Amino acid sequence: MLLKNFTIFCFLLASLGCLNAQKLTLTGYVKDMQGLYYLEHPMMTGPGQTWQWTTYNQLHNRLNLEWQPIENLRVDLGVRNRLLSGKLISDLTGYAGLFEADKGVVDLSWNLVSQKDWFLNTAIDRLYLDYTWKQFQLRAGRQRINWGISLVWNPNDLFNAFSYIDFDYEERPGSDAVLFTWYTSGTSSLDIAVKTGQNHQTTAAARYLFNVGTYDLQLIGGKNGQDAVVGGGWSGSLGAVSFRGEGSFFTPLPGKEPVSEKSVSASVEADYTFSNSFYVHSAFLFNSTGTTKAGSSSGISLLNPDFDLSAKSLSIGKYEWFGQVSYPFNPILNINLAGLFNPSDQSSYLSPTVTISLQDNIELMLTAQLLLGDTGSEYGYMGNTYACFGRLRWSF
Repeated sequence: MLLKNFTIFCFLLASLGCLNAQKLTLTGYVKDMQGLYYLEHPMMTGPGQTWQWTTYNQLHNRLNLEWQPIENLRVDLGVRNRLLSGKLISDLTGYAGLFEADKGVVDLSWNLVSQKDWFLNTAIDRLYLDYTWKQFQLRAGRQRINWGISLVWNPNDLFNAFSYIDFDYEERPGSDAVLFTWYTSGTSSLDIAVKTGQNHQTTAAARYLFNVGTYDLQLIGGKNGQDAVVGGGWSGSLGAVSFRGEGSFFTPLPGKEPVSEKSVSASVEADYTFSNSFYVHSAFLFNSTGTTKAGSSSGISLLNPDFDLSAKSLSIGKYEWFGQVSYPFNPILNINLAGLFNPSDQSSYLSPTVTISLQDNIELMLTAQLLLGDTGSEYGYMGNTYACFGRLRWSF
């Protein structure tokens, strides 16, 4: 009830902010994306019915509203409006319902209109108050608490883990939380955060961020659901190579049921940009709760790429590799190739991307997502899956 009242209060503040346009900032974008999916093996969708390929269109609008009613106080509101239409919607019964799922304390995702082959969803993924006083900062509401350091897998991201495969959600998910930050010096800070969700499981943790030489370091500790967690990470360089990593150790809290197991999640990565702007990036993930068995009963689907990710379980496989190369041929055209690989079941994810800047605020992206592997493997869960997308984006 308290968070619900806070949500209503923020809405009122945002409305009042319209009366003071000089302190109101509105940014966002409009994206139109056409997608095509093709499955190597047809999927059963009902008695005597199979599904092998489909298409859809997504018109996506984002609004970021920032209002500063008084000095040191800011209200932020982020809204996603998505209109999805096409064969995919009518082919997969219940697909529209996935967009209404909200893991927060307050349900802030709604399908405003839902028809057989299209629906309109509105979701609020940012809604918080931010207050600063001297070297202290307090932020309360739906927000993104980004404690991750690495660019692909974040074992330190206790509050809102994300999937690298979800390329169309640059802002990443948020959580209903309170975050207190004390900037202890120009190069160090202490964060204390608490979040809860629809399942009423609480995550409460602290992070100390500091600097040693050319490295930024962090230490974290606290409670993550039914586990106690300690961890840390670093970001620095080895010569001209950027070098980052992070890891967390989880152990069950006494007296909690069901009892989970002790686990370690850790990642390390490096990237380098050559003098001609050619970029290479590699990363490795170890997930002790993952499996090394081929043909597991679970896997990744492009229709639900996050598969309930958490800092404790960022993959299905115990070992994961990532590789990426990109090259800007000129200021307008950039080519990128990224991939994930599970060495245990030999399955992989590949994504080639071409990005073209048509104007300063208009971008065209052409990309593909290939999930390859034997049926039942991590990335080849449904056999080989092929998808391609064309997206036009206008930012304002």
